[in-house]
Amino acid sequence: MTEEIRLCIIDDVPDVVEGISRGIPWSDYGITVAGTAGNGVAGRELILQTKPHIVLTDIRMPRLDGLQMMKELEHVCPGMKTIFISGYTDFEYAQQAVRLGAFDYVIKPFHPGQIVELVLKAKAAIEEEARQAKQYREMERKLRESMPYLRQEYFQLLLQYPTPAEQAAKRWDFLNIELEREGFTVLLAEIDGFAERISSSPVQEVELIRFTLHNILEETIRSITKGFIFRDHSNRFAAIINPAAATDTEALAELCRENIAKYSKFTISLGIGEAVSHIHDIYYSYNQARTALSYNFYTGGNSVYSYRKVQPVDEAAPQYAAEKEKELFFLLRSGNLPKALDLLEELFAADVNGTAPPPDMMKGRYYELAFLMNRVFAEKLTPVEMKPLERQAHRLKDAGLCSLQDLRETVKELCSMGCMAMEQKHTDAANQVVDQVIAYIRDHLHENNTVNDYARLVFLSGSYFANLFKKVTGYPVAQFVTSERMERAKEMLAQGMAVQDIALALGYEGRQYFSELFKKHTGVTPSEFKQAYADKEK
Repeated sequence: MTEEIRLCIIDDVPDVVEGISRGIPWSDYGITVAGTAGNGVAGRELILQTKPHIVLTDIRMPRLDGLQMMKELEHVCPGMKTIFISGYTDFEYAQQAVRLGAFDYVIKPFHPGQIVELVLKAKAAIEEEARQAKQYREMERKLRESMPYLRQEYFQLLLQYPTPAEQAAKRWDFLNIELEREGFTVLLAEIDGFAERISSSPVQEVELIRFTLHNILEETIRSITKGFIFRDHSNRFAAIINPAAATDTEALAELCRENIAKYSKFTISLGIGEAVSHIHDIYYSYNQARTALSYNFYTGGNSVYSYRKVQPVDEAAPQYAAEKEKELFFLLRSGNLPKALDLLEELFAADVNGTAPPPDMMKGRYYELAFLMNRVFAEKLTPVEMKPLERQAHRLKDAGLCSLQDLRETVKELCSMGCMAMEQKHTDAANQVVDQVIAYIRDHLHENNTVNDYARLVFLSGSYFANLFKKVTGYPVAQFVTSERMERAKEMLAQGMAVQDIALALGYEGRQYFSELFKKHTGVTPSEFKQAYADKEK
């Protein structure tokens, strides 16, 4: 306490009053004598007027004794400490007074030290009570300030775990919840694409965004009905509302969605649980709202789903027709990307026919499809080549892929990556086959082999090999063989060999036919080419 302690002295013996009030240096002890009185009536008026902290009074006084005086004032001056002065014959009387609430007593005759000791004891008790009262007020202030957080914590427990009815009701009363005690619906509002949009924003800006969206939701809901709104997740708000008889909860959720889009740069997706009657049943409405919220997977956000309108959880996930899957896998094996993507779009279109299954089932179906696609790719690709495809497939389990469109794009990207890898694999294999035949052709230019002869070397059919050879080299087989023979003929002519010998060495039966082919290929006859080369060497 910072104020001085006020003391009143009441006794019908003037010498006692004078000795106590003037004979003791009370100011040295931080005590002020607020006044004195010689009887109970005057003492009562003095106390009412000065409101002292400590009263030192005789028990037996004319007109109004000390006990009766204090009994009349106990409700007027709470916390006041009364010390009774009594004679030896009134000792038991004084003890009874202490049992009834007096602070202490002193027996006549006494010396000043006894009085000082008792008064200082009373002063210490007053100061301790003041300290405790201040501490209690501080605790009350902190409790008031933390009440919103305590309410949020309470509701989070109600939402997350089943709570006994009695326990739920008891805390409800303590927290002074401003909702009706019966009839609740839970709304969950999730900020669309929040993590991506605030990834590079400072913390202050992120918190301001959350605060703004919270206010918009709160004002919207409270304009229609009673509700308590709090942050349920980093990107999600929970609202526990009392839907009145005339309240259309879905219309309220749509209004929340519209106002967020109208008054902020964000959009939200909402899920609505079914109405429950009691506090301890809020848990069920919350889980229904979470299920309903998950159906925004089909829209990609900025929409509202109510639990009572979504498909039952035990509904079977869609299964694609076996022949369609086989066709897709054939296209993947061949690396035919355009047709594979077209078929994927066809399969995707089949997903939305009829009632949409629970999102978790659909996510599982897409992950299964990706797994089967990778099994097809793994038939031809090496483990090293499969690594990026496996990472792409695992992205389907990424929490960031929160919409059906995200999953579809991920599967299509997997299809593109796999088909390009398969196409490259086919190209490499085709190049190896063609390179093998080309090497054979160059070593056997004197042989007159057919396309089928070359195809048999690499265990392919004649027509398939012919198409593959032209695709890789750009030339038909016969034209390529002729070109290689003519190039070899140039080398042989440069070495001075006779035209007739060259024709025979390259598999031509006569010089004339060889010369015609050579001129057609080079624009000059073999003799002209030989002479031109000889002149150049000079």
